[in-house]
Amino acid sequence: MKQIGLVLSGGMAKGAYQIGALRAISEYFAPSDFKYVSSASIGALNAYAYLSRNLEKAAEIWESVGTDGSRIRITTMLRSSFIPSTINNLVSNCKIPNSFYVPLLNLSGRELTYYNFAKLTPGEMKQYLRASIALPLYNKGVSIGAKKLYDGAVIDNIPIYPVLRNPLDYCICIYFDDYNYIFEDDTLDDKIIKLTFPDNKIISNSIRLEHNSIKYMMEEGYRRAKEVLDYVFCDGISDRDKIYDRVKSLNSANSKKKLRITGDVLVTNMNRITKKMVHATAAID
Repeated sequence: MKQIGLVLSGGMAKGAYQIGALRAISEYFAPSDFKYVSSASIGALNAYAYLSRNLEKAAEIWESVGTDGSRIRITTMLRSSFIPSTINNLVSNCKIPNSFYVPLLNLSGRELTYYNFAKLTPGEMKQYLRASIALPLYNKGVSIGAKKLYDGAVIDNIPIYPVLRNPLDYCICIYFDDYNYIFEDDTLDDKIIKLTFPDNKIISNSIRLEHNSIKYMMEEGYRRAKEVLDYVFCDGISDRDKIYDRVKSLNSANSKKKLRITGDVLVTNMNRITKKMVHATAAID
């Protein structure tokens, strides 16, 4: 059995790119082909839709936004009933056939945990998916057991760690930062097929939803992912040596490199979010 990973980052409204990319991925892989999956924030909803074979339903939900010509700020949507309604519509009794990790943040305990959503019942899935979109300062945490859990993307927006700790043939990673990240080290990095989406409207497309931009992002997500996957897998999805050669070629063509060590990212971002929450509490008091 192939050891293949899939990682979807958070990205708020830019998650529409992921719908298109997942459509391209579907032309090469079935959901069960990915042994290890890890996703954050909006990426968790999109990954769940793909893994539960509800990708087209998710696409319909995305495309329904702003059909009246309105522009909706993502912060307004986060506080509305749209996300809970979307989760209720997406969650089914379909068994997730993979390890499916999502980072959730326990703010009071300064603790980030990668929960394996594949072990959840449909009822639990709804609750945990709501937590994955609960953004600190905008949403209340979701009470699960004795903890209040929030979107872990504020600490680890590209949650590749749970995937990389397993033996991998290769991994597909979708993210939006304008860097060719070197993940952990060169040996691991040569196994990671990066689908990134540089966007000259990256900030506005992150915080605002409108119908035309959603359609554009979905179409561009498919086009860009299809282009990369056709190149990487031109000799099939099983010839690892040829896949690695093409990944190296893509990496060498992108000069905007930046080392990303997961442990350093987690510590830095945990300290940053803690400081923000302390300042916010002080302001309220």
